[in-house]
Amino acid sequence: MTLLLASGTPHLPQLFGGLEINTHQIALELNGRGHRTAVLSKLSLRDFFGARRFLASRARLSEISVDRSLGYEVYRSLKPWKDLRGLVLPKVAVVQNGNMVQMGRTFRSRGTSSVAYLHGLEFDTGPRAWREASQDLPFSAYIANSAYTATRFKAKFGIEPSVIPPIFRPELYRTLGDGQYVTFINPIPVKGVELALAIAKLCSDIPFIFVRGWPLSAMAETQLRKDLAERPNVRLVDRSDDMRGIYSQTRVLLVPSQWEETWGRVVSEAQFSGIPVLASDSGGLPESVGPGGVLLRRDDPAELWADHLRRIWGDTAVYREMREATLIHAGRPELDVAHQMDQLIAITEKVTP
Repeated sequence: MTLLLASGTPHLPQLFGGLEINTHQIALELNGRGHRTAVLSKLSLRDFFGARRFLASRARLSEISVDRSLGYEVYRSLKPWKDLRGLVLPKVAVVQNGNMVQMGRTFRSRGTSSVAYLHGLEFDTGPRAWREASQDLPFSAYIANSAYTATRFKAKFGIEPSVIPPIFRPELYRTLGDGQYVTFINPIPVKGVELALAIAKLCSDIPFIFVRGWPLSAMAETQLRKDLAERPNVRLVDRSDDMRGIYSQTRVLLVPSQWEETWGRVVSEAQFSGIPVLASDSGGLPESVGPGGVLLRRDDPAELWADHLRRIWGDTAVYREMREATLIHAGRPELDVAHQMDQLIAITEKVTP
């Protein structure tokens, strides 16, 4: 093993999110280039997959399970930031999320260099916020997924990370046509489900798709179904491993996020098909949306959101202009996969012992 993508949170298929999809794409790209790459993640016991992997590892008297169904080795541990026994150590670990500092220290204690790849704001907010001074951090280099993330990190630690945006293979998302729905992905509070519901109610003549994302609690599921029963113009659908089926139906993507997004993966996925985006200006969304959409404050009233949605939806000239701007923005050099992989390889090679 020469390179390990490590996170203190679960990986596919236990958790589907921007980080997990991005990790998957990076592993495939690097292995396709001949760089042996694997993933280390937390093993969750909340589903059948996790329980089965846990029992299999215990049968082998190991703390770490390994599976290869994703096209590369995935090592899973209950506490991947703490115990590396049973793991063939890489030359370099790219640490991405969940107890990152502790994980970096564990790798360093075993003689492995690590690179921090910042996909969220763990370093600055929440119970795991980094309290160390910059000189006490265990990492040999730093990468941020956006200029927004890099700016936040530099403000706190005085270190300027390299910026490598999320990885996309456009052909995995690109579709044809203008679509027939407004699509809202991941109907949970932090993603703006309450605002999305209010907008849908105000635009009762416009059809919406709400796409499941992160798992919902029984209470949240019940409430969502109750809210949607009052909005006949909204259809709830399951998330798909092939999002082209969703984007082929999408005319406008709605992203009313209420938290500090550091990128907004669904924005870029949709823009490869020229789909305009109506989004909040939270965190790094202005960077990912660019000229390919309209930005509003996350606390702007639903009536203002509805007005802008109607303009994008109903004005053919506005829609075509936004569609062209979206396609141009999606094709910018910063999202070229070959360039991104060249950057990542150069950074990891520089810190290889």
